[in-house]
Amino acid sequence: MSAVEQRRQFYRLKYPRRAMPSVRFSQERFRVSELSEGGMRIVMNGFTNLQVGTEMKGLLSLHNGCEIAVEGTVLRFAGEEVVIQFDKGPSFKHMVDEQRNIRNNYPIYFERVRSGIYDSN
Repeated sequence: MSAVEQRRQFYRLKYPRRAMPSVRFSQERFRVSELSEGGMRIVMNGFTNLQVGTEMKGLLSLHNGCEIAVEGTVLRFAGEEVVIQFDKGPSFKHMVDEQRNIRNNYPIYFERVRSGIYDSN
């Protein structure tokens, strides 16, 4: 075991506000602020009908036109965002494609994330 353990099992991709993909649950569409193979963080104002443990099934729309069926459970609430842990979600290939899309279209974004300055546009 190395001196520094990786804290997370999956890489989490944080999106610039203008590049957020969307997810549809029932008839409502929400923006995804973070995505990984293991879960996602969605912007959901007024989520009073949800509780920790609520099962969610939806359709995630990514930048390359790909739509992925997702299934998971509400893990926690963070401000106006809901964190969902996946039982079924994007593959590693989907995550690499999404990261490539952000690097190509928002080249300085990752520099800002690395330095702790997050793009709010």
